[in-house]
Formats: sequence, C-alpha cells, structure tokens
Amino acid sequence: MSRQKLIENPNILPEQLHIDLWPSVDTLCLNGFDRKIFDLRKKAMKLYFENALTQKEIHEITGIEPRNLRRLVHRCLALNPNGVIWGFRALIPQKKIKEYTKLKSNKGLNNKAKTGEFTLLLKKYPNIEEKIVSLYLGRLNKEARDPVMRPKNIYRHFINSCKEQAIAMNEYPFNTEDQGYRSLQRYLKKVRDTHFGKASERYGTDSAQKAQNSGIGEQNEPQIIRPYQIVQFDGHRIDAVFAIKLQTLAGDVIWTVTERVWILAFLDVATRNVLGKYISLNKEYTAADVMICARNAIVPKTKLNLTIPGLTYHDTGGYPSEVFKEAEWATWEACSLDNAKSNLSKLVKDRMHNLIRCNTNPGPVAKPMRRPYIERFFQTLEENGFHRSPSTTGSHFKDPRRNEPDKKAIQFYISLEHLEQLSDVLISNYNGMPHYGLDNLSPLQAMEQRLERGMLPKVMSENLRSELSFLQINTSRKISGNIESGKRPHIYYEGVEYRNEILSHAADLIGTKLELHVCVDDIRFLKAYLPDGSEFGMLVATGRWGVVPHSIKMRKEIMKLKRLKIIHFTEHDCPVSIYQEFLVMDSQNNKRSANKYAIVQQAKNKLEKEVEKERHHVMIEQYNQSIMEEVDDSLVLLEQFKTISF
Repeated sequence: MSRQKLIENPNILPEQLHIDLWPSVDTLCLNGFDRKIFDLRKKAMKLYFENALTQKEIHEITGIEPRNLRRLVHRCLALNPNGVIWGFRALIPQKKIKEYTKLKSNKGLNNKAKTGEFTLLLKKYPNIEEKIVSLYLGRLNKEARDPVMRPKNIYRHFINSCKEQAIAMNEYPFNTEDQGYRSLQRYLKKVRDTHFGKASERYGTDSAQKAQNSGIGEQNEPQIIRPYQIVQFDGHRIDAVFAIKLQTLAGDVIWTVTERVWILAFLDVATRNVLGKYISLNKEYTAADVMICARNAIVPKTKLNLTIPGLTYHDTGGYPSEVFKEAEWATWEACSLDNAKSNLSKLVKDRMHNLIRCNTNPGPVAKPMRRPYIERFFQTLEENGFHRSPSTTGSHFKDPRRNEPDKKAIQFYISLEHLEQLSDVLISNYNGMPHYGLDNLSPLQAMEQRLERGMLPKVMSENLRSELSFLQINTSRKISGNIESGKRPHIYYEGVEYRNEILSHAADLIGTKLELHVCVDDIRFLKAYLPDGSEFGMLVATGRWGVVPHSIKMRKEIMKLKRLKIIHFTEHDCPVSIYQEFLVMDSQNNKRSANKYAIVQQAKNKLEKEVEKERHHVMIEQYNQSIMEEVDDSLVLLEQFKTISF
C-alpha cells in the first residue's frame, strides 16, 4: 500500500496517523544494540509520516529499505487486543505483536556441547545463583562463618545446593569432569566486576571506603571559573524554631512549635551563586528532599509574594535562573556532596546520572572542609538572618541569644511561611552582595561576566523538563489476580492496590512483571511499562488513597500506625486525614508530630491548588464557549440586518 493510499484509507483513524499520540517506549529497558536499531526505526517513522522525503531518501538516511519500512509502518498502525495502536512499541527489536505459533523443528540436540550450561542452570534454579552471590559478597555471614569466603568454599556450597535441588548425576554439573568448578570461578569474577563497591570489602575496609567514595566525579580541580561546572550541595539544621497552627476536630486552633528544620541548598563553585534551596520538615532530610532542592535549582525561579512587613528583595539580587535567560533549566556537570544516607540513595544517584546527567562526588566521612563554600554560606545565612530571629536557638546551648525560643515563636507567630519568605529573601540578596572571594564582585555579577565571555552551561532537554521526573524511581511489581475468586488483575505497591481500566480487563497478564515509574513525593499514580519497555498506562491507587497527595514515607508511617492499632480507618475513610487528626493530638507533647502535621498540610494544600487549577481551566472553557455563542448570535443578527430593505 502506497503512502497516499495509506493516508486516505478510511479504515485508518486520524489518531493512528498522529505519531505524537502513539504509545511511547522506555528505551532504558533496551540494550545498546537494540536501542540503536529502535532509534533508527523511530527516525524512519517520523520521516515517513512527515511526507517530506521519498522512501529511497529515508533509506539513505536510516539504512532501512523501502520494503522493510512499509512492513514497520503496518506494524505500528496495527491494534493490540485492547484496541490500542501499537505505535512505537512495534519498533522494538524482536517485539511480537501476534500470538506465537509453534513450528516443527528438524534440528537435533548436541548432547556433547556444554557451553552455556552453567548459565542455564542458574536461570532454572535462581535460588542457587542468589546463594553463591550472597556468599561471595558476604551477605550470609552466619551461614558462611568465614568473613571472606574463598571460591573453593563457595564451590562446596554450590554442589550441596545442586544436590538439594535433586539434580540427577547424569545432568549438569555432575556430568562434567570438574563438576562446574571452573565455570563457577569465571562467574564469581563477573560478580566481582559487577558489584565493584561491595566486592571491594573482601580486600579490607580501606579498599571498600576508597571504592565507594572515590573515583566518581571531578576532584581536586585547581581552579573552577566556568559557571555550573561544579556545584556543592549540603543541608543545614536551622538554629531557630517556628510556630505552627493546628486545628482540632472541634474546629479549635492550637499553636505549637516545630522541631528544628533543615535548609538545603545547591551552590555554584565558580561564581558562589546559590542556585536553589528547599526547606525540609523531616527529622533527617530525605532523598526526595535532595531532589526537590535540585528541581528548585534548575527550574526557572520566580519571586514570592511577601507578607512580612519591611521584608523586601534587593534590586541587585536574585537567583541565576531568575536573572539570566541562559541559566533557565541550566544543569551542572558535577556535584560535590557528603556521605549522608539520603545523598547516597538510589533515587539521588539515578536522577543525578540519568536526568541531570552529572557526576557525583561524595567526599570523605566527617570532612566538611571538602565543601568549604557551601559551609561558609550556611554560616553567613545564620549570622545575617536566623540568629537575629527572636526564636533562635543560638549556635550552642549556652549561646546568650537563646532566650526561650519556643515561647517567642508562639508569641510573635513566627511561622513556617515566614521562614520560607525570610530564607528566600536572604539568599536572593546574598547573590547580589559583594563577595570577598570574587574580588568584591557579587555572585550575580561574576556569572554575568562569564556568561558574556561565552561560558554557557548545558541546558536540560525539553523532553526531560517535567517537575515530577526529579522524584522518579524505577521499580517493578508482578500483576496479581485470580479469576476463580473473582479478583480482578491489579498490582500491590506499599500495601495498596493499583489498577486502571485496561489492567482490570487483562486477565492474560496475571503473573507478568510491570516496570513502574514512581514519583516518591506523590504515589497516588504509577506509570507502568511492560517488560519490553512498552507503555502500559497510568495506574491509580484504589480507594481514598488515590485522592490526597502523599509520599512513600508518609504511607509507611500510616501503615505502621495502623499495624500498631494506634489509628484505624476503613476503605471509605481518607487515611491521610485520619493520620493528620492523630498528629494534632500527638503534637501537643511531641514536636516531631508538629513537623509531620505541617508536611501533611503541605500535601493538602497541593491538592487544593490542583483542584483550583482544574476549576480555573473549566471556567476558561465555559467563558470561551459563552463568547463563541455571543459571536454566533451576532453573526445571525448581522445576516438578518443585511436582508432588511429600506
């Protein structure tokens, strides 16, 4: 079928020809070779549907012959059993879009060939593989007894495990001369190379520390002058307490104080500009807090609406992404941070590498001098700001500036909202003040000069600019369900069922493992992909869990309280609201609960903004519709007026 006949075919829906609406593919699920093939095929599809080049010209660009190109087009336009177009998913190498039909094979088996037998054995018995890997990496210290188990001792456990699986003596590994010993040695070398950091513990504490905390990112560079080349990140517990307003079930208002909170910041080494900050209310700042701070440093900044009398932004201040067009969505090449657990988490490492695409350099333990600029900034921030607050706790317990901070916070209503505004103004003004380390240029002046000299930072690609992508982790879950008991297909994530309309009717997928993209700060929705990378859609938490935004950490705390029978809720109750009611009562004697209450309130405020935004869109739609109706009425009157004769 020619391109013109394809476009004019009445059996082809318009949305099938609109490639921007096709289901996407997570190419990270593909290996390098398959991804290269997929990218070429995808490029060929775009060129084909743009209708600007001939099939021969597309062949010259992508290497895909016209006959194969037409075959791929028909694959993309085909519909799956759910009636959804295959789209780009049909371009995945070896992707089967039709049911497999078994064919007879005349090829015999070579019983003498043992190549690959060890790999097949591990695939057939994954518990054997798990055991030998755990023994090599020291995860089974009680069973292994030896702190560092040698390969020959691991081999003994390997043979015993094979016997436990009742493998016959005429089967692999017992039917070989060395009974799989050399294959095991080769496999352990692969484990060593794959788990470099963990395997280095076999060679002593010093080797392990060097392997896990060195060789990542740029180190000890003599002079950094290019903006965004290296940034430093750290968190600082603010030397002040703040008041928070709680509302009881009876509608009464209670004022209490929070625990000391954290301020997180990213600072550019070359120009000393603070790129972004975030206030964390957690007892210890989390990986999600780190990535929210990174998001604030990259997403273009806007000024806050200030409500504190006399508090103003300086005209010379601001954030780089707010002042310079070149700094909007700018990302850094390397990030220096400490060895806090949140900084070394999977989320931070993954997002820094795959989203921001930078190197990370976790410095030595308990050595803040490796990050002198960010440490000095926090000291300046305290001296010029928080230590001057009536509710300051001072720099130590005997600091004379410490004068009943809890009482002063409530007396003067120094709230978390005030903290947000104060910290934002202090940092904005800091970027506009002369800096001794920059020859008395302000950080913004230093960046301006270097941008004018062509030292431009790299900018995040537009397709990666979703604010939620900063908080994404990838995990997998198996689809559960039972047709005999009437339980429709679903997945479990953190104790809650998730499903969508497609999954509810996909009984054939029960037992399939889905790859999930999870926003750790809001787990009401999960984006799902099939094992080959095909997009499966958005899964929604069932019940009231899918209403109020909440993080993974918040859900775990709610589930823990329910297990301990401290709180109780049914499927018709909102767990987040029940949790908030508990925090109101507990916060009167526990400052930590006041912080958690504030976190829940932030989540509810987020929901209110979402509802208000949706209501605003509806109002605009209604207004536009009324305008169009008025225009139509005017046109009718005009036509009637033209027909009147005088």
